[in-house]
Amino acid sequence: MKNHLPNYAFCPKMADKIIMRELSIQLNVYPIAKMRQDIYRFIADEFTFSPVPEDSEAGRCYNCNKEITVDLPPADVIRDFSSGKFAIIEFRDTRYRKFSIGDNKIPAIVSISPNLNSATLKIECKMLKSPLL
Repeated sequence: MKNHLPNYAFCPKMADKIIMRELSIQLNVYPIAKMRQDIYRFIADEFTFSPVPEDSEAGRCYNCNKEITVDLPPADVIRDFSSGKFAIIEFRDTRYRKFSIGDNKIPAIVSISPNLNSATLKIECKMLKSPLL
């Protein structure tokens, strides 16, 4: 029988570094700068999230970039996020534990591009520690 697990599953050094969570479909986006709303709420299609550890000149960081399909928001919200905005994204896993991408010191960049019946919420962020820990 062939094993279908990824190679990192057998590497003890990487086993504690790669974590994937199934998340709830409600996302809260808290803009860093003043915007029309203090909080934006989005309903997403089911998704998983797995920050990727990377080495850079600054040391170890976690690439948290993610594109998530969300319900089509009102036109004014699409305009608000048509160019990237600094924000903190908050979501919960299926056990209701809260996780955040970005913080006040190193926020995520969030943008929205509309599709016909949905929109793509694009998150760009590198964090110094995994948001899932």
